[in-house]
Amino acid sequence: MEVGTVYGGYYGAKGYEGVRKEEKRADAGFAGKVAEKGAVSPKDMTLDEYKAYFDEKMNSLYTHPSQRGMNWTIDITDAAYKKMQEDPEYEKKILDALAKNKAVDFGGNIPVVAYTHIDDTYEKCYGYTQGMKENVGYSGSSSTKQADAGREKKARQKELLEEYLEKRAQAKRQQQELLDEKIAKAEQERSRLAKVWSSKQQMARVSSAYESNIMTETAAGGEVK
Repeated sequence: MEVGTVYGGYYGAKGYEGVRKEEKRADAGFAGKVAEKGAVSPKDMTLDEYKAYFDEKMNSLYTHPSQRGMNWTIDITDAAYKKMQEDPEYEKKILDALAKNKAVDFGGNIPVVAYTHIDDTYEKCYGYTQGMKENVGYSGSSSTKQADAGREKKARQKELLEEYLEKRAQAKRQQQELLDEKIAKAEQERSRLAKVWSSKQQMARVSSAYESNIMTETAAGGEVK
């Protein structure tokens, strides 16, 4: 196997979450000049020129911020460069695969080691990662912590609200119980007064009937005499 280029950089080599098209950057340097002139095609370049051309295109791919602290080694054989130089479709296929890997969001943890091997056929290409470590300095990690803190705060607020609502409901129950008790006492008093009034009315009727009866008897007695 021919010895190619070992490219070390701070990128990712696992998974895919899509490429953010709006953040693609324009080619610069050697690749940019070639594009501007439009006179030299990759097939007309020397191998070293094509390597510079391809590497600049690879570097221009969007890289997710979570990969900035990650060491990713890309090993590209000379045979792979020659294959891509002669076959634009293979070049595109390799760049698409790299773009997918570089767009991965690793969040608060990144691989300790990431390695990708690129050869002259896609079947010979492979990559792997080993170990995980804290992604120190990644804003996404602090955002996650802030999000966790926010969730804890909301949970505590919800707990306090539930306690307040329970206490308020308990106070309402107590107030209702006192009100019911007052109503019951008032009803009892009304019932007692009604009974007293009824009793007085009954006594008044009895007394009136009695007096009427006496008067009748007296009148009747006077007629007899």
